[in-house]
Amino acid sequence: MIGRTRVLVALADPASQRALSSVLPLHDAEPVFASTLREARAVLASGPVALVVCDDCLIDGSYRDLLPVAQAARGDVPVVVTSRTDNPEEYLEAMKLGAFDFVAAPFSRTELDRIVHNALNRAVAAY
Repeated sequence: MIGRTRVLVALADPASQRALSSVLPLHDAEPVFASTLREARAVLASGPVALVVCDDCLIDGSYRDLLPVAQAARGDVPVVVTSRTDNPEEYLEAMKLGAFDFVAAPFSRTELDRIVHNALNRAVAAY
């Protein structure tokens, strides 16, 4: 792969975006931000991403809408769903729909680092 690995960050919360922005460079990954489902779809259409991090709820949709688009773009791209609530039913639904992981916000830098590391290792192995 030429250049840095692109990671789609579809998070509406600025604090969550900043947290991910501090972790991604450690993995030679470049965040590509989207705050709406429409923007996230455009990023996926513009070229490959190695990882998608998506809020459970965006202004115009949710991870339920984005997961199929990400899977269609490249079926093995890991999608991490974030939520401001720690809801077990939401976690189970996300995993059933094909999410790689689910994390409740606010998340620690250590937790984000672990998730990004695992997801990007999976993505690299799939190439």
